[in-house]
Formats: sequence, C-alpha cells, structure tokens
Amino acid sequence: MTIRQPMASTTIDLPLIKPQWRAPASVVAYTTTRAGGVSIGRHSTLNLGLHVQDDPDYVLANRAKLPGADKLQWLDQVHGNRAVMLPAKDSEADASISSDPTLWCAIMTADCVPVLLCNRQGTEVAAIHAGWQGLYSRIIARTIQTMRSSPEDILAWIGPAICGFHYQVDETLANKFSVYKGVAVPDEAPGKWRLDLPGIARYQLHNAGVDAVTDAKRCTYHHNQEFFSHRRSMHEHSGTPGRMVSVIGLV
Repeated sequence: MTIRQPMASTTIDLPLIKPQWRAPASVVAYTTTRAGGVSIGRHSTLNLGLHVQDDPDYVLANRAKLPGADKLQWLDQVHGNRAVMLPAKDSEADASISSDPTLWCAIMTADCVPVLLCNRQGTEVAAIHAGWQGLYSRIIARTIQTMRSSPEDILAWIGPAICGFHYQVDETLANKFSVYKGVAVPDEAPGKWRLDLPGIARYQLHNAGVDAVTDAKRCTYHHNQEFFSHRRSMHEHSGTPGRMVSVIGLV
C-alpha cells in the first residue's frame, strides 16, 4: 500500500504544549496532546503514529494539522542511540539535528522522554526520543556530540513523559541506572522499583555539559486524558495507544 504524504500545514488551532524556556525567536518548539484530531477509539483523537494500527488516512489528516507539517522529518524510531543530521538518507534513528529552516526535527512518544535542544544563537536544533534503552545507551550524549554547537551554548527542554511514580520496573533494570542518585526507589511490591526517566535525562544533560535544562514535569500516565500512555494502555488492556509528537525547528 502506498501511503500519501501529509498536506502542507493548515491553520488549525491545536492544544499544544510549548516549552517555557529562553530560546531564541528563530526557534519553534512544541509537543502535541491527544486532542484536536480525527482518529477514533483508543487512538482518539490526534494520533500521529502510522505504526499503531490506526487508519493511515486519519493519521495523515492529523499530521496535516501540525504547525510546519510540510517541514517535519519523521524518523523510524528503534529505541537506539543513533542521531542523524538532517537531511538524512537513512531515517532509522531516535534523534535528529537540523540547521535548515526547511527541515524540522520530529520525534514521537507515548511515555518515553522527548528532549528538545537548541543553541543560544538560534542556528541549530535537535529532538531526542529517550526511552530507558536510549538513556542506557546514552543517546543524549551521542546527540550533543553530533551537534555542531558547544554544550555550554545548548538549551534543553524535557517534555511530557511517564513519571517515576508510575513507572514500575524490576530490580535488574533499576540497577542499570544506579550511577544516578535518587532516580530509582524501591516499590512496595517485592522486587519492584520505580524509575524516574525524566530524572535520568536531567542527569545525562548536565553530565554532557548542558546546564540550561527546563522540565515540563507533565506525566503522560497520570494525565491520560491529555496524553497517550503506552504503560497505562498496557495496564488497562486497551491495545496499542496513539503517539504524540515533539517538534523543534528554525524559522
């Protein structure tokens, strides 16, 4: 089946989450919620993922509503640590970097941590999809090393993601991040821990030399009417959920 590309951006007013940071005026950044689209059922309404058993026509109609829709560069995300410079011949990656105003970075999430980066000069941006696997394989550091900007010139925003209170993992996974103080705490259930993925992202940004970090502090699991949550859908046996997108670009 041939999937059509989305139309150019329309002037639809969507409920977007925008970073409260001191980015230059040349930087556009936002994260979608699950509201404002045409998808139905468990994907309602603004599902932006073509890989979650939603009707492709609904997904493309949703993508066409996004600011800068015709500029968005979608990745084939694999929970790895590869960052690509746009334009990229191979879209299998979990982070993208751009200094071209016609190529905007876009990454999808539904609990994983979206991290948006820009430099203080407003000439380079990046978007990172950071689940536990990406964090463990240091995708944040890899992305910053791939950027042309110096770490001290970079601003970072951590978008909506599952919070530690709702992210229960086993002890083996928790121990993978034991180097970061306070990100894993024992749960009441024997052998279970609660893991703070946004907290790990903050540590890794600081360790990479980025001091200007802003955290949205919005939990996708808790605010399930506002965001898609893979973990919540698992707990409720409601099937594969939709996806939000976090976007950053230059104008």
